[in-house]
Amino acid sequence: MAILKARFPEIGLRIRPGLTSTLLADIERGNLDAAIITKPHLMPVGMQFRELAKEKMHLITAVEEPDDDPLTLLQERPFIRFDRTAVLGTLIDNWILSKRLRVNETMELDSPEAIASMVYSNLGVSIVPSLTVQPHDAVPVKRLALGDDAPTRTLGLVHAKNQIKTKAIDAIFDALLQVITAERSGPAISTL
Repeated sequence: MAILKARFPEIGLRIRPGLTSTLLADIERGNLDAAIITKPHLMPVGMQFRELAKEKMHLITAVEEPDDDPLTLLQERPFIRFDRTAVLGTLIDNWILSKRLRVNETMELDSPEAIASMVYSNLGVSIVPSLTVQPHDAVPVKRLALGDDAPTRTLGLVHAKNQIKTKAIDAIFDALLQVITAERSGPAISTL
């Protein structure tokens, strides 16, 4: 949003977190102009989804965990589940079912940050996306790949097809892509 505010200092932004279904409903009601969401299996009629990134899922566990086998950890450690009513939660559940894994569910949360905090405190393991843009203050956890068939979420900007603020939506999309491209390029090297 810093890029957007630098280009358009007069723009007013109201940013709030939410699950995909809630954000889509708010766009349909006209309460939101656009949202960054996990692409659902079916997009509601009248919505336009513009892909930003694909994020593979990985298992997270406490840094001190000696085991490196994600399937063993999922079966032997308490499982901290992402909200099963969310698109992301369903994606993770479907993968667990496809692997025929039995997990010992201990918590269900709707915040990746809260999940990481619980895992950091060694209260269990979880499956979360490998974020395209890493937060600067991420909680230190051990990340383990789930394999080639790991679930992947598609992130994108969604808005009503008949949106009248197309210039603003395009500017938001372009700013988001700029940040993603910079993150993929790695840190800039400064020469003095």
